[in-house]
This record gives sequence, C-alpha cells and structure tokens, in this order.
Amino acid sequence: MSDIGSQTLGSEHKLRERFDAIYFDLDGVLYRGLSAVDGAAKAISEISEAGCGIAFVTNNASRTPDDVASHLRELGIPAKSTEVVTASQVAVEILQQYVSPGERVFVVGGDGVEQALLGAGYVASRDSRECVAVVQGFGPEVSWRDLAHASYLIQGGAIWIVTNLDSTFPTASGIAPGNGSLVDAVRNAAGRDPDGVGGKPDRAMMDRTRAAVPGERPLLVGDRYDTDIAAGIAAGIPTMLVLSGVTQTADVWSANLRADYICESVQGLICGYPDSSTITEGHVCGGARATFVEMEMCVRATGGTRLNRLRAADSLKWAMADEVGLDAFTQGRITLDLGLFDLE
Repeated sequence: MSDIGSQTLGSEHKLRERFDAIYFDLDGVLYRGLSAVDGAAKAISEISEAGCGIAFVTNNASRTPDDVASHLRELGIPAKSTEVVTASQVAVEILQQYVSPGERVFVVGGDGVEQALLGAGYVASRDSRECVAVVQGFGPEVSWRDLAHASYLIQGGAIWIVTNLDSTFPTASGIAPGNGSLVDAVRNAAGRDPDGVGGKPDRAMMDRTRAAVPGERPLLVGDRYDTDIAAGIAAGIPTMLVLSGVTQTADVWSANLRADYICESVQGLICGYPDSSTITEGHVCGGARATFVEMEMCVRATGGTRLNRLRAADSLKWAMADEVGLDAFTQGRITLDLGLFDLE
C-alpha cells in the first residue's frame, strides 16, 4: 500500500482533496455501456472545478480520443480529447520500437486502432496482404476472419502488438468478452505470445498518462484489480477501487492485490473517507468493526454501513496476511461475513 494511502483522512475531508491529479478508467467507472454511472458527472465536474488535473485512461481501444471525449461530454462529464489516453496510442508507441513508420500494418479492432496508426505515420490496412505487423484491439465488428488473418501473419513472422488483455468488460446488459479473450484465440492459433501490450497494467500506459497530465500526488481510479490496481502499484501511484464495474465484494476478499481506497463509485471522491484503525479486537472503520473469529475461520464485520464493514474487513485481511498467508484469503480458507444490510 502506498504511503499516501495510509494517511489518515478524517470524515470532514473530501477524498479528492488529497490529490492534485486523478486518472480515471472508463468502462465500469464512469459509464457502463452507453449510460453514465450514477453521480459520475457531478463528481468529475466538482473535481475539475477544484483545479485538480484529470485524465481518462482506457484500455478500450475501439474509439479515438475525440470519440471518447465526445461520449463523456454527452453524458454530462466535462472532458477534452487531450485528457484521454487510450491503449491504442500506447500500443502504437510500442510498435515503433519494432517497425518504422511508413510500413503496412494489419488493423484488428475499431477506429481507435486505425487512427492511432495513421497518426503515427503507418499505413493502416484492413487487408492483411503485405503487412509486416499486426496491432490487435477490441472492436464490436471484429470477426473470425480478422482473427484468422492476424494468426496467419503472426505465424509468418509479423510483429504482434495488442492494445490490452482485459478478458471481459462491463456493459449495460452484463459482462461481455473483452479484447483479452480475442487475443487468447489468436495466441492459441499462432502458438506464441504478443510482442508487446499497450494497456494497463503495463507501466507504459501510466507513464504516458503522467506525461499528459502531471501530478505530484496522483490517484488512479478503476474497477479491476488485474488492470487498474495492478497498474497503479506498478507505477507507484495510489489506487481507488470502485464497485460499479467488474469487481464485486467477493472479489475484494479474494484479491491478491490491495487498493488504497474502496468506494461504491466515483462519488466516493467527493465524500469524506473514514480512516481505518487497529483496536485490540480487530480493525474499525467509520463505525464498522471487523474481527477474526478463529473457531469459524471467518472475519466478521458488524456495525456501520456495509461499505465501511468491507473497508474494515479488508484492512484486517491485509494486517493478518503476513501471519497466516495471503492464500488463506485468496483460496477461501478464511471467509468473510459482512451481514446483509447497512446498519446506520
């Protein structure tokens, strides 16, 4: 856990006041599908008006920065294209380490991949003939034929860069297959791993973000441990996990990574964040108390709100991890009991 994440935050302080730059994942954090997460527009507006730097950091490579910013504005979220960092942009930067601009590159994915290639001086082609490289990203129109031709090129020695490895992403209808699932299909056919990955948790994504929107006290907000939280840890940036996307309560308990903050949604940034502290019986957070019941091999949290019970329990989990081993939690030997309802 980062140093800033362990600082005390009294309830009278809004969480966003601790940071001078906040980097937001998009899918599951600010919107799900075409709909905004409740309160996202209000939260981003308040943070922006307070003078805090903002960046929108997405592994979704299907759209251009202009498209992403336009979509956010349609949802009432203030955004500029210069504040958007996409996995396509980073993937193309990695491609430049292998292939010079001017070469022909096979595009698998949406406009975001194609425009990033064109912007860097490559010949972006939907026809695989004479291509020396493949850049693979998500796009709703990606077909079996696209994946097959990518596989043929890679088997023939073409450079293969992928935008991201998210296996799923949240939509308004549920959880859908992500680019990582399609990358697995090509990997199985080509018999090898990609030459480079642009998106989170790769550090290159966060380096580009920090260059675009600098901050001495940045925060990364995301809904996934394997991409967002891992990226923040790799880059030494404090992280905030939101439960409005892919990750749910059970995933927090079984996670092998620790987020500095846990909130229901980005609205948590403009609210007070209670500190967790140690007591003889366990850990407390905002009126909630978590204790370890050894006879039942269970951490039981009582009092306060369900969210604060989760925060207290997560704090106790990590305090216990050195003694009992993290796998006691990740493998379910120590279970979690949060009760069912808010108690205040």
